[in-house]
Amino acid sequence: MNILVTGATGFIGSHLVPRLLDDGHNVSVLCRDIDKAESLFNDGVHYIKGDITKPETLKIIPENAECIIHLAAEGHVSATSQEAYDKFIETNEKGTLNLIDIAKQLQSLKMFIHFSSTAAMGVINKPVLNEQSVPNPLTPYQKSKFRSEQIVNAAYHEQNFPSVILRPCMVYGPGGLGEFHKFCCLMKKGRFPKIGLGKNLTPIVHVNDVIEATVLTMQKAMIGETYIIASDCSYPLDEVRTHVIEALGIKAPYPYVPAPIALLGAKLIETGYNLMGKEPIVTYRNISSTIRDRTFDISRAKKDLGYSQSISLKQGINSTIEWFKQQGHI
Repeated sequence: MNILVTGATGFIGSHLVPRLLDDGHNVSVLCRDIDKAESLFNDGVHYIKGDITKPETLKIIPENAECIIHLAAEGHVSATSQEAYDKFIETNEKGTLNLIDIAKQLQSLKMFIHFSSTAAMGVINKPVLNEQSVPNPLTPYQKSKFRSEQIVNAAYHEQNFPSVILRPCMVYGPGGLGEFHKFCCLMKKGRFPKIGLGKNLTPIVHVNDVIEATVLTMQKAMIGETYIIASDCSYPLDEVRTHVIEALGIKAPYPYVPAPIALLGAKLIETGYNLMGKEPIVTYRNISSTIRDRTFDISRAKKDLGYSQSISLKQGINSTIEWFKQQGHI
């Protein structure tokens, strides 16, 4: 197929583009920095300089594109400042709308795969969540991801736009320096305490499984559907920490903090950092999310796509920590 990828230089995109090339597809990438993209990929990629927040730059995307995979997004999950909120709106919402407006004009387009996130679902007081669960986004990031989904779904329902939405949970793996990397650094320093007395079930998915889910989506997805992409189960945070510490080859303190104290401390930290005009290292909602058991039902992705988890938690953490070490990130 002729495929256009946005956000190709990001974590998931840097894994996806080589896979698409290996599968024999013709791949174009829309990027703001062509030099950066060229340093990641080989000569088989067609580079297009453009920015989804600038509609005038999108007019040169290939007219023969059969599939668009939209990964570009602003993704500082913990950001709470007004500046960050404005970036979320500009990129995640308006940028998605700009891209769809151009994509609608492509006669060749068969599928538009929009990468959202389970963050779009927000905080829902249910132990197991699926695609039918009613979203309750609360943070700026969560709201922007949910609104981007609404933009995509509106195009599908109103104009039969051939869209599919993927909602991966926290993605980790070699090359990723997001939330999981932050967790690992805190665990290494002994600054990632056990909060509360619950299991703190945590959904997490390896980037290789996300890439496989994307390929399966291109082949088998139902147009107009949304698919949650996660591991087969959520893991107790104690188990995640154990694997991380073992992979690091160290012993680190693991203090216990009662949930009410952790929540109060996070609120004070968040308030103080906001007053200083800085992004807080932890927020009230971070802690609230951590102590809440979360499990995602991926039966729809299994049934429609044939998706299944292939990378075990221990295997994935070992390879990721090894990459962190090699690159000097931990």
